[in-house]
Amino acid sequence: MTDPVSAGASAAAKAIATTAVKQLLTQKGPRLGGREERREVYARFQAAMVELSSFAQFLRLEKEFSGPLMSRSRTRELLSMLHARQTELLLSVHELRLVGNPEPITSAEKVMGAGSELMGKANRVSVEEFDVLLRRAIDAQYAFTEVCRADLWYLPRWWQIHRIGWWRARWTWPKRGRA
Repeated sequence: MTDPVSAGASAAAKAIATTAVKQLLTQKGPRLGGREERREVYARFQAAMVELSSFAQFLRLEKEFSGPLMSRSRTRELLSMLHARQTELLLSVHELRLVGNPEPITSAEKVMGAGSELMGKANRVSVEEFDVLLRRAIDAQYAFTEVCRADLWYLPRWWQIHRIGWWRARWTWPKRGRA
């Protein structure tokens, strides 16, 4: 007589193994190091940098409106918010270094430099200097976006004649109306 517990465990193990094999054999999820995975990682990094730039502006306004008499609880709360944003940024950078190609990694390091300079000087510089630092960080983010677009082949390459507009227009047939 078979033990009901071992029979149930055997059936559960068989079901889990079957599901795992089906998942491994399907081509549905993103390939490791594939374009879809890199796109997700690049987008996560960009979102973290946008959040960091926005938070630098928020800190600047917070200091302007609260003045030197900020409470300790508010300071702790702001530090906690800063920590969360910096942690997300560092996680996204390390993920980018893991799956990204060399050009986006180099561009991401430039974005990180501009972003860290912005955060480091957010409350210590004049409004004009802060605007210059913010513009530098935003320009670095735009440059990163263009590098990522080239890396992900969103723009046609020279050998992809079928993706160039004049070639496609040449081979589209005119629509005929029904009489």
